[in-house]
Amino acid sequence: MSYGDRDTARIVVGVDGTGESRHAVAWALEEAACRKEAVELVHAYEYPPPLVPFYDAATDLGEDSLRAVARDAMTRELAATAAEAPGVPVTGEVREGVPIEVLLDAAREARLLAVATRGTGALGELVVGSTGTALAGSAACPVVVVPAPRGHGSPDAPGRVVVGVDGSTHGQAALRQALEEGALHGRTVVVVHAWHPVPGGLSASAAAQQRRLRADAVSHELLVSETLAGEGQRFPEVAVGTRVVEDHPVRALLDAAGGASLIVVGARGTGGYPGLELGSVALGVLHHATCPVCVVPD
Repeated sequence: MSYGDRDTARIVVGVDGTGESRHAVAWALEEAACRKEAVELVHAYEYPPPLVPFYDAATDLGEDSLRAVARDAMTRELAATAAEAPGVPVTGEVREGVPIEVLLDAAREARLLAVATRGTGALGELVVGSTGTALAGSAACPVVVVPAPRGHGSPDAPGRVVVGVDGSTHGQAALRQALEEGALHGRTVVVVHAWHPVPGGLSASAAAQQRRLRADAVSHELLVSETLAGEGQRFPEVAVGTRVVEDHPVRALLDAAGGASLIVVGARGTGGYPGLELGSVALGVLHHATCPVCVVPD
């Protein structure tokens, strides 16, 4: 069931009637207001619900009733968004199907797909966490995973945008997205690159090891400079800072993200394996960040 007309330039939000999904909606409304774009709310329901054995015998809630509940939830959601952001065009759609498949289909031509960190599910956070990571690894557009706010994290909050780069095409796409967000909201972008030294061998002297470490540090600084050279010219108005550190990428990004409004990472990096939908760095940041995380496909 569809409510209103679909706008091509839009942000799609997965909703399920929970307080958690309201945070994703609020984030999308503020982002859409800045972009002067539309928001499409999508509510997916499955019949029978997954992981609920003997559903028909255990409840009187049939398929028609379940659909009616979903439609009622969407009606309430649309009323809330109209009051919260009257200037943002908002449409809503209720679909039967697996939430991952429904949202991937709805977001094929979207600007962004926003989802909550957690929502409903028979196994709670584990199931919904898997849904969020599956979307982040498979969507054709950037996916923003929005946690419950902890004093920061809305698009209009004063906070920098933190982005991880590693020389990969995914990192380049993430940098482009971060600079766009910085330009849109007037925020500083902090570019983070973490690296590990390559062992020089047991026979190498301490002085040789130090020389190698200095050379490695210079090469990684150069990598970041070259990565910024192309993309930075497209956004000259954005103030950019860099952090090139010898550390684990997840820890480096989280350390840089204290008080940030958004962390941007590529879906995969240079260390991933072909066929993996989502890299370990993106997964680590999604699991531990306290502000919204944007995962960008190549």
